Amino acid sequence: MKRTILLATLFTIAVFSITIFMACTKDPCKDINCLNGGSCNGGSCVCLTGYTGSRCETKTQPCVINNTAEVQFSNRSSSSTYSVIWDGYIITTIAAGANSSFFTVAAGQHTLEFRYSNSTTSSCTPSTPNVAQCSSMVYWCSN
Repeated sequence: MKRTILLATLFTIAVFSITIFMACTKDPCKDINCLNGGSCNGGSCVCLTGYTGSRCETKTQPCVINNTAEVQFSNRSSSSTYSVIWDGYIITTIAAGANSSFFTVAAGQHTLEFRYSNSTTSSCTPSTPNVAQCSSMVYWCSN
């Protein structure tokens, strides 16, 4: 009888131990600390827009996310006012000796023409700048 009780007890302990062992799974996100509002999913950080890295620790530049660049236009003439034609549209008009503000544009190839203001006459040879992502460029005409 004692032997039956001992075997039943050992069997119960074994079944209980196996059940507990098999039922316990480690939380893959337990030791993961995602930064900057990121959240853990399956052991990896899912980052908010604007952040990257294994723990969302790196802020990405908007120009990388949006594939953009900055351009500025300069009128180096001493007497003429220019209209700046960017991809077929007047983007700004610049007085003699002045600079425009910076414009955010898509990275890649564009068309650029400086025209004498209020005319269709080019003041400089039209060009096709290829603007690199995250670059900052100044274009000018000095005729």
